[in-house]
Amino acid sequence: MAHSQHIFTWIRQAAREHWLPLLILVAPINWVIYQADKADNIGPMLPLPAVAFVVGLALRPRHVWLVWLGAVVIQWVTMAAWGAYATAAMPGAEETPLSLTIEAFFWMAGGVLLPVWLGRLAGRAIQVSRHPGEHPEGLTW
Repeated sequence: MAHSQHIFTWIRQAAREHWLPLLILVAPINWVIYQADKADNIGPMLPLPAVAFVVGLALRPRHVWLVWLGAVVIQWVTMAAWGAYATAAMPGAEETPLSLTIEAFFWMAGGVLLPVWLGRLAGRAIQVSRHPGEHPEGLTW
């Protein structure tokens, strides 16, 4: 019982700390999914990593992997809302619902995980350079 209570406490704390980064990423993820079939080049896809970098820089989420997994879930929900899974199940489609579900992990790793991590790292570097005496641990990974 105490172990499950510890897990629920951790989940509540993680949700409290990471709801804002995930809320900010909802619009860019929707935009990228909307543009995925229409875009001729990568230009319309760049708002997602740019916003993710700013999220990492400004908010410095403690668990970047949790933001990444949340972004994957947001992508799944958005793709279901846009009907991407239904069109992937049509005969002759190159993608299947399973392949889209699995690819979401990799797309969000490049579009969210790496930019948020780099933004968080840059934010900590800026903080340490501005106030070197206040952070004896320096840059922590």
